[in-house]
Amino acid sequence: MRLMIDLMSRLNRLISNIGVVIACGLLVLMTSAVILQVASRELRNPIGWTEEVALASMVWVAFLVGPWAYRNHEFTRIDVVIEAMPLRTRSILQVFIHLFEAAITVGATYYSWRFFLGGNSILPQMTHLMRDLLAPFTSSDAVKALAVKNKYVYVILPTGFTGLFLVSVEHVLRAIQTLRTGEEHRVGFHLKGVEHTPDTPEVIQRQTDNDQDYVER
Repeated sequence: MRLMIDLMSRLNRLISNIGVVIACGLLVLMTSAVILQVASRELRNPIGWTEEVALASMVWVAFLVGPWAYRNHEFTRIDVVIEAMPLRTRSILQVFIHLFEAAITVGATYYSWRFFLGGNSILPQMTHLMRDLLAPFTSSDAVKALAVKNKYVYVILPTGFTGLFLVSVEHVLRAIQTLRTGEEHRVGFHLKGVEHTPDTPEVIQRQTDNDQDYVER
């Protein structure tokens, strides 16, 4: 069990960190595109492709950061009732919650993949921009055949949902491990700049049957 958790932890940490790095670059691109769009409108000469770039970047940022946020419990949630439960009861509930989330992400991955396959419509402004950029370097026939399709944007949907599924598997394994050992790993990201990952747990909480024994490390 610990080996499986360690493998999933390493894999999810790698995937989520790569996603965050790419998302940071796209966030800069999105902000730049919005600023350029506002400036061009003020100059009465709007640039059409900036809107498509900003929207595409926003979609990618959301789904790239999703696995990191889910892994570090940074999604918005109300957990007052769950936190008030005894450790064993809470762990059993967490197993079912994460299994349910895993099932949802499997379905979301399937339907988003179908959506990706059907995204054959063309992004007109991006297509026009790419044709203008490549026109000096290639033939006119190749330029006319070039098209930027929606599927290039929406490929991030099944990719992001797959990342969320892998994280949910890790959460399920950790909840089962808590049931077996009575140790709970608290994972979180603090605004002070200190990141606590499953490999460097902030708190390991060990409780007896009457919920009175707590150990902090």
